[in-house]
Amino acid sequence: MRESKKYVSVAVPTPLRKTFQYSLKPDQQATLGAPVIIPFGRRKLVGVITSLDSSSKVSDQKIREVIKVMPTDFSMTSSILKLCRWAATYYNHPIGEVASNALPGLIRKGVNPRSTVEYLCLTRKGRQIKLNELKRAPAQRHLLELLQSKNLERNELKTADIKGATIRALVNKAWAAWQSSSFDQSSKFQLKAVNEKGILLNYEQQFALRNMQKTGNYLLQGVTGSGKTEVYFQLIEPLLNAGRQALVLVPEIGLTPQTITRFAARFNVEIAVLHSSISERERTKGWLRAKEGSVGIVLGTRSAVFAPLANPGIIIVDEEHDTSYKQQDGFRYSARDLAVIRGQFESCSVVLGSATPSLESLRNVEAKKYQHLFLSQRPQGSTQEHYQLVDTRHIEKREGLTQPLINSINQELQSGNQVLVFLNRRGFAPVMKCSSCGWIFQCPRCDARLTYHLQQNELVCHHCGTIRPHNNLCQACGEHQVAAIGLGTQRIEQTLKTLFQSFPVLRIDRDSTRRKDSMTTLINRVNRGDPAILVGTQLLAKGHHFPDVTLVAILDIDNAFYSTDYRALERLGQLILQVGGRAGRAEKPGRVIIQTEFASQPLLKKLIDEGYSAFAKEILKERHLQQLPPYHFHALIRAEANTAQLAQDFLESIITKETYTATVDLLGPIPALMEKKAGKFRYLIILASKDRNSLRRELSKRIALAEQSKLTRKVRWSVDVDPVDLF
Repeated sequence: MRESKKYVSVAVPTPLRKTFQYSLKPDQQATLGAPVIIPFGRRKLVGVITSLDSSSKVSDQKIREVIKVMPTDFSMTSSILKLCRWAATYYNHPIGEVASNALPGLIRKGVNPRSTVEYLCLTRKGRQIKLNELKRAPAQRHLLELLQSKNLERNELKTADIKGATIRALVNKAWAAWQSSSFDQSSKFQLKAVNEKGILLNYEQQFALRNMQKTGNYLLQGVTGSGKTEVYFQLIEPLLNAGRQALVLVPEIGLTPQTITRFAARFNVEIAVLHSSISERERTKGWLRAKEGSVGIVLGTRSAVFAPLANPGIIIVDEEHDTSYKQQDGFRYSARDLAVIRGQFESCSVVLGSATPSLESLRNVEAKKYQHLFLSQRPQGSTQEHYQLVDTRHIEKREGLTQPLINSINQELQSGNQVLVFLNRRGFAPVMKCSSCGWIFQCPRCDARLTYHLQQNELVCHHCGTIRPHNNLCQACGEHQVAAIGLGTQRIEQTLKTLFQSFPVLRIDRDSTRRKDSMTTLINRVNRGDPAILVGTQLLAKGHHFPDVTLVAILDIDNAFYSTDYRALERLGQLILQVGGRAGRAEKPGRVIIQTEFASQPLLKKLIDEGYSAFAKEILKERHLQQLPPYHFHALIRAEANTAQLAQDFLESIITKETYTATVDLLGPIPALMEKKAGKFRYLIILASKDRNSLRRELSKRIALAEQSKLTRKVRWSVDVDPVDLF
């Protein structure tokens, strides 16, 4: 008897918002969530099975066969597949791209991650090479820079368009070498012992711990240094003892080394680390081990929210307010929000931790969706930092530093303490201006100025990556009278080295931490406790523990008061308290000095005088009156094209063809806050409503019109639900 044909619907990684049906070969067995290699046009792609079908929607002559079903252990779990379906609906994004995003890189490419692989890595000699030494060998310099971040497999080298001659040059110089590794399968984890005993919790910590024993969503608001991590540990420990796993999300890659160290010191279980700075094979290995249950803790950045767990016990989102949890291109999801949804699907608790919770989370507390728990006390012996506003309107500054601040820095250094100087702008100077004709160096591809980087003597666009050598020559008048205007971390570093020659000045920003393990090296040096000055960007604002920092100086915050972004003051308040919280975390008292021309600004004074809760409450009142998020909901349709007119015409075509729902407001087309970026002109329309369902229906209607537009092929467009900016 002839066996009936079997069919499957497959989510294919394309911009099309639908699945595609394929037939299975007689010897193929398939399950939901299984990755399959399928023919798609002239290409072979890896898709994910979303349903098992009893019949075909088209004739058997037209339906194509699945080429290969990948092994079962590479399949998504049912809860992750459910999460992908939910995310595709909520964010109005093609299900194929969502599902592909949830798979590790090697499986997405149809590669068996269990096979032995060769990878290129730096030698000890190679790690000592400075990039400036390779100005005449840009290809070697580029490869060396890539290897400073992570080891590269052959396929990754090919994808990065690295030539064989470049690889051989580094190998011949003994700067790089080939190594091989294989995947070793391990058994389910067992918590044999806790390496370190937990500290005795104070009353607030005990109260929080008791209240988080039941499955639910919790917002844990604790001042910096109040012991949120210890609460996390004591929540996780009994779950690990019961054979359940923990998923811990952190906002930045830079936080993972110290977080791994703390978790590894506490728990005797394998920890899987998932973020973009490790190789695809390492990430895939961590993904597989999490799925098979051989790791107890999965630690990662945004994309780790899709990591499969054999027996999930708890999901923790640390620094939940951080905008890094929102993906800003492609599939624009919020890992924090997906973590909450995943907790519902997995029937496990979700803990959102922060000293400065997002307004969205505080609104969910108001709506009784989250339970709000507070940690207002620091450990015994440590004191709350003291904040001081320095009005700079009538005080002369030396390269951005007032004399009272210089005196305070000197006082702390002479007392054997450390100082942190915060400036959220890397490079030497954000503006290069001709003193003769007034011409300013602009990025040719963006509505942005080029930033001068001193060490490389280059002009860099921080938005599109354009790099120009700097020859101190005005391109308008030809004069050699170019002046650096404004402050960057490199400039502050130089000034502090001049002022305090007896003390080391350590700069921590994206430029100084590109090398592999460079962040860890710098942090370890700080933690020796020797008197020093730290200069850095927001990399220093998140989760770092500096017990010997007694003074934090915050420079150049005034841009927030001019910003067109309604979230600017919220983020400023979060930034001030996050950075300020690095001071006085041990037994030494801490001070925070904020230089500003707006020392009397009401919200800033409320933040300093009454704390974050009062500050956030005031902003929430304003948002409610102004019908802004989190009380109203927004969605954007962005369009970018070679001309501004083309982008506008496309958006006009999708808002004028049909009337829109009365409960949904529509604004636009309007230019993005940066109209031109990377050579493309960008416009957007904003959909706003107090009702999510109405907004979703209206957005779906506009997406359907966009897909039918004759201009679709000439315009790149995207959808952003719950946007965090208007760029």
